[in-house]
Amino acid sequence: MSESGEPIQLVASAITHAVGSPEHDGAKHMLGEAQAGRWAVDEETGTHLRSAISHAHGQLDALNARIELLRRAPKLGNDAYARQVAEHMRAAMDSDAQSLVPVFKALLEGLDNLQQALEVAMRNYDAADEAATQYLGRFKD
Repeated sequence: MSESGEPIQLVASAITHAVGSPEHDGAKHMLGEAQAGRWAVDEETGTHLRSAISHAHGQLDALNARIELLRRAPKLGNDAYARQVAEHMRAAMDSDAQSLVPVFKALLEGLDNLQQALEVAMRNYDAADEAATQYLGRFKD
Protein backbone atom coordinates (compact mmCIF):
# COMPACT_ATOMS: atom_id res chain seq x y z
CA MET A 1 0.00 0.00 0.00
CA SER A 2 1.15 3.53 -0.72
CA GLU A 3 2.37 5.75 2.08
CA SER A 4 -0.29 8.37 1.36
CA GLY A 5 -3.22 6.61 3.03
CA GLU A 6 -5.71 3.81 3.18
CA PRO A 7 -6.97 2.22 -0.06
CA ILE A 8 -10.47 3.68 0.28
CA GLN A 9 -9.02 7.15 0.79
CA LEU A 10 -6.80 6.64 -2.24
CA VAL A 11 -9.75 5.64 -4.40
CA ALA A 12 -11.82 8.60 -3.19
CA SER A 13 -8.89 10.90 -3.86
CA ALA A 14 -8.36 9.43 -7.33
CA ILE A 15 -12.02 9.93 -8.23
CA THR A 16 -11.89 13.49 -6.96
CA HIS A 17 -8.72 14.23 -8.92
CA ALA A 18 -10.08 12.62 -12.08
CA VAL A 19 -12.96 15.07 -11.93
CA GLY A 20 -10.99 18.07 -10.78
CA SER A 21 -8.07 18.37 -13.12
CA PRO A 22 -6.75 16.40 -16.09
CA GLU A 23 -3.20 17.44 -15.17
CA HIS A 24 -3.46 15.77 -11.75
CA ASP A 25 -5.20 12.49 -12.53
CA GLY A 26 -5.12 10.49 -9.31
CA ALA A 27 -6.37 7.35 -11.04
CA LYS A 28 -3.48 7.31 -13.52
CA HIS A 29 -1.10 7.97 -10.63
CA MET A 30 -2.53 5.02 -8.70
CA LEU A 31 -2.23 2.80 -11.77
CA GLY A 32 1.42 3.82 -12.14
CA GLU A 33 2.05 3.19 -8.44
CA ALA A 34 0.47 -0.26 -8.65
CA GLN A 35 2.36 -1.13 -11.84
CA ALA A 36 5.60 -0.09 -10.15
CA GLY A 37 4.79 -2.36 -7.22
CA ARG A 38 4.36 0.49 -4.73
CA TRP A 39 0.70 -0.19 -4.05
CA ALA A 40 -0.92 -3.43 -2.97
CA VAL A 41 -4.31 -4.28 -1.53
CA ASP A 42 -5.67 -7.47 0.01
CA GLU A 43 -8.44 -9.52 -1.61
CA GLU A 44 -11.19 -8.53 0.83
CA THR A 45 -10.55 -4.79 0.56
CA GLY A 46 -10.03 -5.11 -3.18
CA THR A 47 -13.36 -6.88 -3.58
CA HIS A 48 -15.18 -4.06 -1.79
CA LEU A 49 -13.36 -1.41 -3.81
CA ARG A 50 -13.99 -3.28 -7.07
CA SER A 51 -17.68 -3.42 -6.24
CA ALA A 52 -17.82 0.31 -5.46
CA ILE A 53 -15.98 1.21 -8.66
CA SER A 54 -18.22 -1.07 -10.74
CA HIS A 55 -21.33 0.41 -9.16
CA ALA A 56 -20.15 3.96 -9.85
CA HIS A 57 -19.23 3.05 -13.42
CA GLY A 58 -22.66 1.48 -13.96
CA GLN A 59 -24.40 4.59 -12.68
CA LEU A 60 -22.35 6.83 -14.95
CA ASP A 61 -22.76 4.55 -17.98
CA ALA A 62 -26.51 4.97 -17.60
CA LEU A 63 -26.02 8.74 -18.03
CA ASN A 64 -23.60 8.49 -20.94
CA ALA A 65 -26.25 8.65 -23.71
CA ARG A 66 -27.74 11.77 -22.16
CA ILE A 67 -24.31 13.35 -21.81
CA GLU A 68 -23.72 12.75 -25.52
CA LEU A 69 -26.83 14.82 -26.26
CA LEU A 70 -25.17 17.78 -24.56
CA ARG A 71 -22.57 17.86 -27.33
CA ARG A 72 -25.26 19.14 -29.70
CA ALA A 73 -26.81 22.57 -29.74
CA PRO A 74 -30.45 22.51 -28.61
CA LYS A 75 -33.09 23.29 -31.21
CA LEU A 76 -34.39 26.67 -30.12
CA GLY A 77 -35.39 28.10 -33.48
CA ASN A 78 -34.01 29.32 -36.79
CA ASP A 79 -33.51 33.02 -36.21
CA ALA A 80 -30.05 34.42 -35.51
CA TYR A 81 -30.65 34.95 -31.80
CA ALA A 82 -31.97 31.40 -31.27
CA ARG A 83 -28.93 29.97 -33.10
CA GLN A 84 -26.60 32.15 -31.01
CA VAL A 85 -28.23 31.05 -27.74
CA ALA A 86 -28.18 27.39 -28.82
CA GLU A 87 -24.48 27.56 -29.68
CA HIS A 88 -23.75 29.28 -26.37
CA MET A 89 -25.55 26.49 -24.49
CA ARG A 90 -23.67 23.82 -26.45
CA ALA A 91 -20.34 25.55 -25.83
CA ALA A 92 -21.11 25.74 -22.12
CA MET A 93 -21.34 21.93 -22.06
CA ASP A 94 -18.47 20.98 -24.38
CA SER A 95 -16.08 23.80 -25.17
CA ASP A 96 -12.99 23.08 -23.06
CA ALA A 97 -11.47 20.58 -20.66
CA GLN A 98 -13.42 22.02 -17.72
CA SER A 99 -16.83 21.72 -19.41
CA LEU A 100 -19.30 19.06 -18.30
CA VAL A 101 -18.89 16.63 -21.22
CA PRO A 102 -15.07 16.32 -21.10
CA VAL A 103 -15.10 16.15 -17.30
CA PHE A 104 -17.68 13.38 -17.43
CA LYS A 105 -15.58 11.47 -19.99
CA ALA A 106 -12.48 11.97 -17.80
CA LEU A 107 -14.40 10.55 -14.85
CA LEU A 108 -15.32 7.42 -16.82
CA GLU A 109 -11.71 7.03 -17.94
CA GLY A 110 -10.57 7.59 -14.36
CA LEU A 111 -12.82 4.80 -13.14
CA ASP A 112 -11.37 2.49 -15.79
CA ASN A 113 -7.86 3.40 -14.62
CA LEU A 114 -8.88 2.82 -11.00
CA GLN A 115 -10.25 -0.60 -11.90
CA GLN A 116 -6.95 -1.50 -13.60
CA ALA A 117 -4.93 -0.13 -10.69
CA LEU A 118 -6.98 -2.15 -8.24
CA GLU A 119 -6.49 -5.37 -10.21
CA VAL A 120 -2.73 -4.80 -10.33
CA ALA A 121 -2.63 -3.89 -6.62
CA MET A 122 -4.48 -7.09 -5.72
CA ARG A 123 -1.98 -9.13 -7.75
CA ASN A 124 0.84 -7.25 -6.00
CA TYR A 125 -0.58 -8.19 -2.60
CA ASP A 126 -0.95 -11.84 -3.62
CA ALA A 127 2.62 -11.92 -4.94
CA ALA A 128 4.00 -10.31 -1.78
CA ASP A 129 1.99 -12.70 0.38
CA GLU A 130 3.28 -15.69 -1.59
CA ALA A 131 6.87 -14.45 -1.35
CA ALA A 132 6.54 -13.96 2.42
CA THR A 133 5.03 -17.44 2.81
CA GLN A 134 7.90 -19.01 0.88
CA TYR A 135 10.49 -17.05 2.83
CA LEU A 136 8.98 -17.91 6.22
CA GLY A 137 8.53 -21.52 5.15
CA ARG A 138 12.29 -21.93 5.30
CA PHE A 139 12.14 -21.43 9.08
CA LYS A 140 9.40 -24.00 9.55
CA ASP A 141 11.71 -26.96 10.09
